[in-house]
Amino acid sequence: MFKPNSKLQVELKFVELFGRGRVVKAMGSRISPDEARRAGLKCTSRDGLYVTELFVDGLQFATAADRDWRVAYKKLKIELEKLYADGSMVQS
Repeated sequence: MFKPNSKLQVELKFVELFGRGRVVKAMGSRISPDEARRAGLKCTSRDGLYVTELFVDGLQFATAADRDWRVAYKKLKIELEKLYADGSMVQS
């Protein structure tokens, strides 16, 4: 059975909640502890944080961060569900 990777799972969750017709791109990168502090993120790890972002039609829609990249993508999916429950984007 096909199991999509974490990045694709976030993109599919967006399509499931908000519908098709938009260009959706999930991205992630590791940042150093110093960069995290400058960005206002709490970082207790010496390895830094993994920051994930979801872009919809070229605009940043949601972000999440964690020490582990897998957890960061899961948090991004949860953030999408919160935004959908709040009704912050009209379903098309």
